[in-house]
Amino acid sequence: MNFKNNILIFFCSIFWVVNANPNLAPMVFGDAFIEEEIKIRLESMSCLVKPIIDVDVLDQVKRFVFVDKASSRKILSRRELYFPLIDKLLLENNLPTELKFLTAIESAINPGVKSYAGAAGLWQFMPSTAKLRGLRVDDKVDERLDPVKSTLAAIDYLKSLYGLFGDWALVFAAYNCGENKILDLIEKNGTRDFWTLRKDLPRQTQLFVPAFIGVSYLMHFYGEHELIPSLEDINIEPLTYARIFKEIDFKKMYKSTGLDKDVFETYNPAFKKNSIPARENGLYVNLPDSLMVLFVDYYLNELDEKKSNISTDSTMVDEEVRIDIITFNRPYQFLPEDIEEFKAQELDHVFLQDASIHTVPQSISERVKDYVYHIVSTRETLSNIVDQYNGLTKANLMDWNGLGENKILRPGTVLIIKK
Repeated sequence: MNFKNNILIFFCSIFWVVNANPNLAPMVFGDAFIEEEIKIRLESMSCLVKPIIDVDVLDQVKRFVFVDKASSRKILSRRELYFPLIDKLLLENNLPTELKFLTAIESAINPGVKSYAGAAGLWQFMPSTAKLRGLRVDDKVDERLDPVKSTLAAIDYLKSLYGLFGDWALVFAAYNCGENKILDLIEKNGTRDFWTLRKDLPRQTQLFVPAFIGVSYLMHFYGEHELIPSLEDINIEPLTYARIFKEIDFKKMYKSTGLDKDVFETYNPAFKKNSIPARENGLYVNLPDSLMVLFVDYYLNELDEKKSNISTDSTMVDEEVRIDIITFNRPYQFLPEDIEEFKAQELDHVFLQDASIHTVPQSISERVKDYVYHIVSTRETLSNIVDQYNGLTKANLMDWNGLGENKILRPGTVLIIKK
């Protein structure tokens, strides 16, 4: 009777845990199987940091795809709005676009968020660090909350760190706990391997690199875990931004343009007062493309009015009132003659060695002359593939592709199938 009672208590306790916290649910009986699937995907995944598949890395993956699904769905919806902007700035500065995943860890891609410690914005700069990176933080503007200016500051910092360490895992660790700490550990241990040094790092920094691997996994394989945001959560229009130099009074602008105050403030949390102050180096306004048209028309009309009342040299006035408008509703759609040049630019940099995979490979085929090319999808086996083609045998498939009997097929592998 005691044995039966113990079994009953065990299953009841599982039921209670799962129902008490549904976010922890789906890994009770299928842990071993799910973990093996995750490991296979991690091994095939392109990542700036080569994954060392240990407990911390697996825990961070599970955090993003199982434990905190609500936050992960918000991250996936916000990326549609902010990632095109960040991609543009990273590419213009010859940095890998995967660096944008840091914003998912730091702020859940929310430019208006502030931490209890005083860090703020997409990249979570502290006030002192922000000022060192040229960001203005005063009673009128907090440029840590501006997606464009804060990203440019992060790019400057990440470039400096990469120049210092030449390794992205060390860069991320330094971003979290400071470069001096990492330099001291390198000197003390005589190695530049993050995975060797991490035992001496603060626990938060030990988990920061695994968190980057975890969020990279989320971006690659969210569909495998049914983490598709609802259509209402997806922003159709990526952000555009404009650099302006003259003061804008919000009350007057809202009245003239019909722009909604709450909408404008959502996209522009950097401004603390009821106006955008005039600045010699300019400030950035961020809006979806359709709304930016209204703002730019208003701004240029305001400049025309002010210019007509100024009697100074017209060349000087034109320089002072210049405006740069950048739109990327369709970012980086290169003409054919530009494609080779862009590829060559990427290959100049050793830290862009690994191509980025942004979607899970799907099972597709393409007929080319006397062959069919088959791209292996997740969980496909040789037997599965043979069943999809009339007259195909497993022996043929193995012979044409030089496969051994125990060959493990990785997602994305291209197989040749003769007609």
